[in-house]
Amino acid sequence: MSRAAYLVTTQLGWLFREQETSDIGIDAHIEVVDGAGAPGGESGLGTGRLLAVQIKSGASQFAKPTDLGWWFYCDAKHVEYWMNHSLPVTLMLFEPESEQIYWQHVSDETVIVAGQGHKVLVPLRNKLSEFHRDELAVPARRQTSGIAIARPTRGASVRQADYELAGAIDLLVSALGKAVEEATPRDFRFAFASQLRALHRRVGAPGLDIVSIKTGYEVAKLSSYLKGVTHPSRGRVVAIVESLIECACEKEIKIPEYLTDVRAWERMWRVADKPGMQKILKNKARKGTPLSWQS
Repeated sequence: MSRAAYLVTTQLGWLFREQETSDIGIDAHIEVVDGAGAPGGESGLGTGRLLAVQIKSGASQFAKPTDLGWWFYCDAKHVEYWMNHSLPVTLMLFEPESEQIYWQHVSDETVIVAGQGHKVLVPLRNKLSEFHRDELAVPARRQTSGIAIARPTRGASVRQADYELAGAIDLLVSALGKAVEEATPRDFRFAFASQLRALHRRVGAPGLDIVSIKTGYEVAKLSSYLKGVTHPSRGRVVAIVESLIECACEKEIKIPEYLTDVRAWERMWRVADKPGMQKILKNKARKGTPLSWQS
């Protein structure tokens, strides 16, 4: 608890309020502060936007590692409490050996049914630090008078993803002197890789050594993914996209909202990976379907 309070106040410049009364799943409230970390040493302004935090500590919390982080297992009672809480809930895991805290927001997308209980993936990349200030604040900033600001629906994410990939495959086959109907699975993989390269350029083209540190993947592998030589797994795509978004945040580079929609990236990956889904994209590319992020 003390380590969480220290990092939140010193690294983020936010307010940390421990909940001293007994409860079944919330240990503290964190208030987002605008202007925290700004030049001049000013303390910033409180926003009234809060996160409810559950903090777990000890080596046992890191006993279920994956390539991307750690699985945190919980029962239905806690999940129901978190999901129905009036504030967005964030899970934090404290690793005593490194004195580092890793976090994950609790939502319908991050909570996965596991047998009789549930599990949440806490990513290795989600260290509690100033570099994740904006990302950590997202659920809190969506709260307006108790009503969450609407985010793109799954349908909107699918439409945007199909629109982007259809455009990419159309450009690719045109350059090759082929019709859209002649596009092969290999062409789709190259088109998907071109989308990853475009995002890489959009966030300032950070060195692959930097992306390697953030994702834990070898530079050679990352280069292969961006060139389209190798098609990455879905999990790796998510990790790469999230690391590039993190690079944009660190450099204060503004990128369009649709590029931060992980669900849209997962959809593009799925189409590029499954020939059966590519017929749909061929039709959309051929017809020039007028899809948009706002549709």
